Amino acid sequence: MALNDNRRVALIKSQATKNRFYSLVTPESGIRNADMVEHIPDDLLLGIAYPCLEDGLNDFAVIRTTYETLDFFPDDDAMRDELMEIVGEARGSLVRRLSELSNRISAKKAHFLGTDLEEFKSYALDIVNRGYPRRNLDSMMKLNVFGSVAEAEGHADGSEPLYRYEFRPGTDASTFGRMPARDFVAHLFEDVLASVTDDANYTGRYAFDKYVFQKFIALMFVNYATTDPIFYGTNRADYGVSDEKDMEATPLYVAVSKELREIEAELALELSGGVAAPLDADAKPAWEPPTDGQPVLELPGTLINEDVLLGPIANICAAAQQLCKNDDHETASFAKLILADASRLVKELKRLNIVSPFAYDPGADGRAEDCGAD
Repeated sequence: MALNDNRRVALIKSQATKNRFYSLVTPESGIRNADMVEHIPDDLLLGIAYPCLEDGLNDFAVIRTTYETLDFFPDDDAMRDELMEIVGEARGSLVRRLSELSNRISAKKAHFLGTDLEEFKSYALDIVNRGYPRRNLDSMMKLNVFGSVAEAEGHADGSEPLYRYEFRPGTDASTFGRMPARDFVAHLFEDVLASVTDDANYTGRYAFDKYVFQKFIALMFVNYATTDPIFYGTNRADYGVSDEKDMEATPLYVAVSKELREIEAELALELSGGVAAPLDADAKPAWEPPTDGQPVLELPGTLINEDVLLGPIANICAAAQQLCKNDDHETASFAKLILADASRLVKELKRLNIVSPFAYDPGADGRAEDCGAD
């Protein structure tokens, strides 16, 4: 680090998109760790690591569990309208999140930290061309998304086929395969975004799972598989991020600081016309996707718990936020109580280390104090 470089790592949240990124900021910028800003400055170099992608899982979970709730009210048109409004809001949030990610990655303003992009591309293309065992993906994430799709397609006996990532119609996978790794990753996000914005993918849970949720989970899987675990943020020393705690010496922030500065140096070298040192082809063995029954990547329990536990909590909070809009004072009061207790539950899950302290709190984000306000 240069002697006059006084920048520190900060995890910044965008009020506009709800995305969180790591960046190096100066004291003069006024940005502090764990700050929320109206819009993340375009000139900042951003790092993507836990919890940047995981935040989006809350929106996916809200949509998926809302479809599950709809099944209990098949003939209630009013309830369907209310629930589909929840789906629409979560979908809008996803569009904003993924649009920002895609745009900033394409512009080389956002970079995956601790991730080998060539390996990322290789993993992804293997899932496109050869596939990956569905039950392994579900087992890794403690979900039933991939198995649920297989069952809906007539594979209810446990002999479900491999999951293959399918690009949108009209996309030539071989063209994607010839792209530089960074461009490939950006186009992968664009493909997921296009699926999120397609109305045809919102006719029910099956369509949403098959064409939207599976894609995002597969993308996350590839990211985890090709990222140094230090960037998972699950080391106990990383817990408790806030603007009041000095995080600079924690394992995660030390790694983020080093990685962001290395990326800056690489970009400066590119800009000057230099050529980065080639990767050591012998540094790692070539990756081979495991066949069904072989050991698979397992994520830390806190990552898994966040989708399993916080997804339904987020759905409850989304429903409560709709009730907040009710003119009836008693209804709004009940909604406020639901949001406050949901936030209390998430805080307790964090305290017990069942979910990471970085985890999204849908009750707090629901602004319970404003519920029922005149």
